[in-house]
Amino acid sequence: EIFNGGYENYSVMQLAETVREVIGVDVVLKTTPTDDNRSYHVSSKKIENILGFTASHTIKEAVFDLKKAFENNLLPNSLEDEIYFNIKRMQNLELV
Repeated sequence: EIFNGGYENYSVMQLAETVREVIGVDVVLKTTPTDDNRSYHVSSKKIENILGFTASHTIKEAVFDLKKAFENNLLPNSLEDEIYFNIKRMQNLELV
């Protein structure tokens, strides 16, 4: 089965603003007009109902954790290593 396991729905702009808040005001946010009307609203009710899982950490906490991981070099080669890219990893495993 497929589950969404999230804390709450955030827009892309809300995510970007959270990252800027944690990383620093020197982060520049650029927006581009789009006619993409897709909705990214997800529900975590299924995972809660079937597995009893409820997320207990916020998006902001996750950004803080990622910031610490980068500062401590715990994510080496994160812009090149295929393990950080779903499509690249799936292609190399010949899943797509």
